[in-house]
Amino acid sequence: MNILIVSFEDERWGAIRLVKPLAASGFAVAALCAPNDALTQTRFLQRHYVLSDVKNARRIEPALAEAMRDWKPVFVIPGDERAVAFLHALVRRAKDGECAPLDAHSLSTLISSLGNPAYYSTLLMKSETVALARRCGLKTPKGGTATSAEEAVTLAERTGFPVYVKQSFSWAGMGVIRCETPEDVATAFTSMQPRRGRFLYTLARRLLHRDWYPVGSGVDVQQAVDGFPAFFTALAWKGELLAGFASLVERTSSATGPSCVVRLARHEEMARTSCVLIAATGATGFIGFDFMIEAATGKALFLECNLRPVPVCHLGPRIGVDLCSALADAIRGAATPRPPADREEIVALFPQEWRRDPAALEDFPGFVDAPLDDPGLLDRMRRGIDKHAWATA
Repeated sequence: MNILIVSFEDERWGAIRLVKPLAASGFAVAALCAPNDALTQTRFLQRHYVLSDVKNARRIEPALAEAMRDWKPVFVIPGDERAVAFLHALVRRAKDGECAPLDAHSLSTLISSLGNPAYYSTLLMKSETVALARRCGLKTPKGGTATSAEEAVTLAERTGFPVYVKQSFSWAGMGVIRCETPEDVATAFTSMQPRRGRFLYTLARRLLHRDWYPVGSGVDVQQAVDGFPAFFTALAWKGELLAGFASLVERTSSATGPSCVVRLARHEEMARTSCVLIAATGATGFIGFDFMIEAATGKALFLECNLRPVPVCHLGPRIGVDLCSALADAIRGAATPRPPADREEIVALFPQEWRRDPAALEDFPGFVDAPLDDPGLLDRMRRGIDKHAWATA
């Protein structure tokens, strides 16, 4: 069984580290990505299709079509949010009757890999995902979506400071600003607005075939929750949660940055919330659901979701949850929900924790997730970092 990973952005460790467990589950993995992408450095990758442009749709589409025809994947995995947005736009255009660059079989494979097209925007745009969660009666921070700076300020004052102003299409802490005052909120909202009304800008995007990239996404004002971040990593199949586990974040690279140290565990409340959202959207594939664990109550408040492999996807087997084997069974026609995690483990994510503080790994009490059996990838991860503080032996 062949898998194709489509990656627009370098160093997306979730997709990169997933190649090895996919291979262990019986898949042959190819990647469509830039020539120097870190994804090409893992020894478990079997084929590389070169993506020379990650902006112009007229250049991306033939590369994707060629990779799909040649590799004949049974499943396609987007490695980052931009890849998700592009693939969603491609499917929408095909469904609207535009001439598709993919043959019928390739298009069918792509659609089955991405879940129900009716909910693409609902899952990709954070404002829409939170709105769905609220309609489903799930716990979320107070707040709402603003359409003007004045409305954003009103929402913030009603919610109570501090708040976060969040761009709907964003990732890895980008597009998230903590605000302490009404002035902060107004400034943050204004900074997130697209260049609407600029005819030449809109025309240039169309002529350059870059209008697939979302630029008019909503802006949310969200309560700053007193607690700590956590996330639930899931493998969904046609609206059903097949396997998943929680990660309780113990250290991040910055206040709104990615995780560096996590505790892998079982968490029933996060699993239930993820199940509800997966069922409501007919989701398929690797998805990460982000939460804040409220300090006063221990409740898990849903924040957003990520429609791509998150950096811990490959670590599930360490606590008894194998997402890749669950995917293999589903593709073979035996989609069966797996039991939850049966143990816990603290993990330093690599190279995230090393980049934050190399010395922190010298006496780390848990598992350091460095790919010691994948020397090419390990060297790529260490490139440009001071190497004296940590030995790989």
